[in-house]
Amino acid sequence: MRENNNGGPLTGRAMALRPVREAAVFLLVLAALLLTPGKRAGADVIWTPDDSFYDQHYEDCDYEGRRYYANGADGYVTVMESPEKKNVLDVLANGPVLYVSMTYDKGMSGKWGLVQYVLNDEGQPAEDYSWDEGATVGWIKMEELLSVYDGYSFAEEHRAEIQETDEGAAPKVVMPDTGTIYLWEYPGSEISYGTLESMESEISIDQTYQDPGEANPELKPQEKPKLIPPADRKTLESLPKTGRSGLVLPLTVAGLIVLTIVLTTLVIRFMAVKKRDEEKTADGGRKES
Repeated sequence: MRENNNGGPLTGRAMALRPVREAAVFLLVLAALLLTPGKRAGADVIWTPDDSFYDQHYEDCDYEGRRYYANGADGYVTVMESPEKKNVLDVLANGPVLYVSMTYDKGMSGKWGLVQYVLNDEGQPAEDYSWDEGATVGWIKMEELLSVYDGYSFAEEHRAEIQETDEGAAPKVVMPDTGTIYLWEYPGSEISYGTLESMESEISIDQTYQDPGEANPELKPQEKPKLIPPADRKTLESLPKTGRSGLVLPLTVAGLIVLTIVLTTLVIRFMAVKKRDEEKTADGGRKES
């Protein structure tokens, strides 16, 4: 006979019910976890927005991690709930910079980018990429976006001038006399990626680019590209917004909830029947005595 937490013996009925109760509790906890919104975190620690379509199709999505200008053909871009639904979450006039974290290109409607943003006091997407709870998360057709010149752009434009290095030929990074190493988005960029005040470990370099010189003249910051003129406020306000569709639970989660309800009902019924049988047995014993 086993002892319970209070020091008393566990009866046969309690011992029989314990596995059933534990299974019910497990399913309830599992269902709660599946229903709780959250951000997917993989071993590579890549941040991803909390988006149901991405959660269901993440194996078909590719990491992008680049900034893009809103540059729709009609002067605005349309933010959709997903590449497969026609629900319009928002419309944005051309011009603002949006961060595309993931792309999806498996459907019949072309390539889509996943964005998340909050609006500033002027009603424009803020460039600080704040991940507030009230942020808009949605999908935009990549054909409505124009990439901001960045490190990827520089590498593509100067592919022939970038030199690969092996471990033996790679230059060594040493702390300068000033005590600060400056990091830039790309050579010639005015966008700082921060500074290093100390080096706790050795920095490895696998590619190099040298300027200025006869072959590689001094680089200048890239100018902002010419965008399609933005639509006016009146036009934007006349465009329909449908918002998100109603909450639709994945079949697996819905199945777990139904199973949990059924199992809990069975547990309650089993306990009631056992209690009734025990009461009858007890009454029979009293009558015989």
